[in-house]
Amino acid sequence: MAGFGYTILGFGSGGGGAPVSFDFLVVAGGGSGGDNGAPGGGGGGMRTSFPGGTQEELAPGDYSITVGTGSPPNSGGTKGVDSVFGTITSTGGGRGSGSENDASNTGDGGAGGGGNPVGFRGNIPNTTPPQGAPGFSKGNPPAHPDQNTGGAGGGGGAGGSGGGTPGQPGTSPSITGGAGTSNSITGSAVTYAGGGGGGTNGMNWPGGGGGSGGGGSGAAGNGQGGDGSDGLGGGGGGGGGGAGANSGGDGGNGIIVARSPLTANITAAPGSNTISSQPDHKLITFNVSGTLTVDGYNE
Repeated sequence: MAGFGYTILGFGSGGGGAPVSFDFLVVAGGGSGGDNGAPGGGGGGMRTSFPGGTQEELAPGDYSITVGTGSPPNSGGTKGVDSVFGTITSTGGGRGSGSENDASNTGDGGAGGGGNPVGFRGNIPNTTPPQGAPGFSKGNPPAHPDQNTGGAGGGGGAGGSGGGTPGQPGTSPSITGGAGTSNSITGSAVTYAGGGGGGTNGMNWPGGGGGSGGGGSGAAGNGQGGDGSDGLGGGGGGGGGGAGANSGGDGGNGIIVARSPLTANITAAPGSNTISSQPDHKLITFNVSGTLTVDGYNE
């Protein structure tokens, strides 16, 4: 049933067990930064039920869980990979445009990549609340003489900053990547899905800083863009615009974190994904794609 964002691999022989309700945080992979004075990539889309939102209910069975990877750069950047938990899909961050005047929609994503003349759209496809913000524009005139293109929009719903209204092109100028959004489903506040900073042409002005939540920094001159942080879904920074091939940074890998009742009978594979028992819940962390097995509740 992959069309609903999940795959049931098989039911246990016992069958008929009660479904288990999960709080969730689903962060997609960040988009990569563009090459040679290009914008940074958008942070991965971020969707969550915690705290106080609608939980995801999963019947007994084996579920294929996808943790989106960040994308490596190429000429024009590439989009991050979606993350999927049950019926919840967060969309990969948009690429940073490697073309001075690229106004196409290929940088749209969970959070949009930065662009010129306008930033790419975030929250694509549309979710409520928004999964990410649009990228920033270059601005006219630019923020400083050596700015070739804009920074990238940060991911993460209503709290993420970007170049304008989610779902619309970003018109606000900024070379700094947009801030991501903080969430405390793990028990501690962590900021996810920051946008990458934009690159600059010369050496007199530094590239844009990455947004909080793992966004990579943009580079100046002959520098390479900084990578987005893995496990946070940060966007990669744009490469510098000096002579030679100056690549953008990789997008950071996403993450999926969930909470279940303590009495839930669940397992996670492979071993790099973990389940720990807390005082009032189980905490499930998927660092890589794998399988979640749900078998009702312990008696």
